Amino acid sequence: MNKIIYAVRSVNLDKIKIGESNVHSLFNRIRSHQTGSADELELLGVHYGKFHTDKKIHPLLNSSHSHLEWFNNTEEVSSFINTNFLVFPKALSLLTEISYSTSQTISTETIAISEYVKGKIKNHELDLWLETFDMLEYIKDAISKNAHKKSNK
Repeated sequence: MNKIIYAVRSVNLDKIKIGESNVHSLFNRIRSHQTGSADELELLGVHYGKFHTDKKIHPLLNSSHSHLEWFNNTEEVSSFINTNFLVFPKALSLLTEISYSTSQTISTETIAISEYVKGKIKNHELDLWLETFDMLEYIKDAISKNAHKKSNK
């Protein structure tokens, strides 16, 4: 099962939660946190690879620990996220902007996460990837590949 680690910031409290989720249920997981939170949450970024579980990251940020999986938004935490996570631009990160049907539709966010997990986008390449990403071409390519697979069977 593919796990992805995420960093979410509580906007008004300025705390950061570092948790984990299955790749395909990431947005549902974060939306459930949003539903239970009195504060607006912002998805900062995701990590896949070096740290296989959020439990490996938590001790590294112990001096910034607040409670449970939450950390104070310190330079230490910010630097760690910027170095080790695929960091989303603010335009993509506000959870209120993420479609409630993300798990059933193709969105730029889910494609970016998928490409990151496949190793096609590196931590600091998201801005460039978004500038060159063409949703229509991506869909055409996916349909073409699927048709090719079916014709080879």
